[in-house]
Amino acid sequence: MRSSSSSIVIHLSALGHHYVVDGEILVKKIPLPLGPPKGMPDGEARNWYRGKNFILRPLVLITTVNREGKHNAAIKTNFMTVSSMKSYAFCCKPEHHTYRNVLETGEFVINVPTDDIMDKVLKVATITVNPPSPGVSEIERAGLTPILSEEVRPPRIEECVAHYECLFDWHRDAVIFGKVVAVSVDKGLLEEADFRKPVMIGAGTDSYCTVGEAKKWPKAP
Repeated sequence: MRSSSSSIVIHLSALGHHYVVDGEILVKKIPLPLGPPKGMPDGEARNWYRGKNFILRPLVLITTVNREGKHNAAIKTNFMTVSSMKSYAFCCKPEHHTYRNVLETGEFVINVPTDDIMDKVLKVATITVNPPSPGVSEIERAGLTPILSEEVRPPRIEECVAHYECLFDWHRDAVIFGKVVAVSVDKGLLEEADFRKPVMIGAGTDSYCTVGEAKKWPKAP
């Protein structure tokens, strides 16, 4: 292959799991085990799986209410778009409040946070370890602001940039599917004047990344 910007001839070949340029190995593919080492404690094992997952996925805040109307918020990263603006799904352990609330009340809201409020978002993750006193909103304890939703009982979180209000559709094992009944976003997001960055999770248990530069799709050859 000849470079268009110079006269250097680059020979690129794939030899087994090695990618070689002029005799130099640039990329070496190595297999990953499908599970943690035997005997690893459960908490470390969960982090082992997270640290080996190189597929990026969005971080969202799911808000729900229980039968008494008490607010709950939870960070979810195993999240997917089933059909844009119509259906979304996320994974949640059956023993979590979010899972029980959705099955009890049939409603939830997907809130999209940005990098500038990550300190408050991460506080949400600690609430289940140190539950608030009765009558104290978990959302407010994290320093966030619950606001009324348009069509469902669970609140939106004001500091987030987008909100997808959903009715419970169906579930299988730990995966919950919902149908969208209302959507609201910060006005600046539609006008491309809001430069706050949504958050993504990838490999690693102590870090996250943000959505940065947007690029146009290349033209098909």
